[in-house]
Amino acid sequence: MTNRYYFKGACVVLLCMEAIAQNVSAPQPTTPDSQVRLGNDYLAKKDYSSAMIWFRKAAERNHPAAENNIGWLYENGFGVAKDYSEAMNWFRKAANQGNAEAQNNVGWLFQNGWGVKQDYGEAMTWYRKAAEQGNVRASTNIGFLYNNGLGVKQDYPEAATWYRAAAEQGNVEAQVYLGRLHQNGSGVEQSYAEAMAWYSRAADKGDGRAQNAIGYLYQQGWGVTQDYAKAMVWYRKAADQGNASAERNIGSLYEKGLGVPQDHSEAEAWYKKAADHDGGVGGVITAILPGSSIRPPRIIYSPDPEYSEEASKAKFEGTCVLSVIVGADGNARDIKVARLLGKGLDEKAIDAVKTWKFEPGTKDGVPAATQINIEVTFRLK
Repeated sequence: MTNRYYFKGACVVLLCMEAIAQNVSAPQPTTPDSQVRLGNDYLAKKDYSSAMIWFRKAAERNHPAAENNIGWLYENGFGVAKDYSEAMNWFRKAANQGNAEAQNNVGWLFQNGWGVKQDYGEAMTWYRKAAEQGNVRASTNIGFLYNNGLGVKQDYPEAATWYRAAAEQGNVEAQVYLGRLHQNGSGVEQSYAEAMAWYSRAADKGDGRAQNAIGYLYQQGWGVTQDYAKAMVWYRKAADQGNASAERNIGSLYEKGLGVPQDHSEAEAWYKKAADHDGGVGGVITAILPGSSIRPPRIIYSPDPEYSEEASKAKFEGTCVLSVIVGADGNARDIKVARLLGKGLDEKAIDAVKTWKFEPGTKDGVPAATQINIEVTFRLK
């Protein structure tokens, strides 16, 4: 009996040794292209350390795709300590060899000020280099700069042109942004149907922002029959991906009893999820429900916002919604656009609310930071 077990063990060892010998004798990739392919295989398996080994081998022979991939690993801190400066060094090496993806990445670091001084002009220069080679991410990023007036004069029609070029090639980000422009009539014809079409293309690829946007169209009845149940379906799809806006919208439906039985505890649970995914500041009150010990902030000083030149010329009116945290000191901070209006009015609304003063909200009688939504309406006199 003992000998039999020993023999089996020996067989296993011999088989393992044979497998190891075969593995050692397997040919290793020697060309830069094959080394990058092997690195990409490891990347797909999330074995970042092994991927880096093979990307470095290819980079030693100045392979631009390998250099770009090394930069990406440093940018994201995968297999190495996150280091934007080192990422920029590698992106530049590849970009200077004409690698379009690296050129876009150099622009991205300049846009965000990661590892370099923030410079929208430099970002635009690099995005254009990449876009000239057909890089759709770069085209989307150019559209974003024009959309938001970053380093260039805000120009919605120009933004739409760049978004459309990328959206038609299947870029999900561009499809969402183009949908928003059509929803708000910024630089393009205002059309909920066109907005829905672009959101749907992005939603079909699982984009949470697009799914949330479709839900909002159903909730408001914009371009479709108002349907809270359908809104909830789309919000839940987006929420399944951790989309904070969708989670807030679900909370709002439960709080108001729209399409679902009114349920304040369920609403509060969804608001908390949204705050967690937003990376919100600890201790910020994100929902004020009836019967609670929370008193909302009260506006005590609210200068009117200015009209943008574009909106004034177009005789454009409407309401935007801002998400604002009112601190315990009564000052507004972390101001974000919750519902776009367009034509430069969202920016004017933010500028105005920054100057507003509030009597802070309280919890159990103690001043507390509180998240609220503020509607800012623009009407021509």
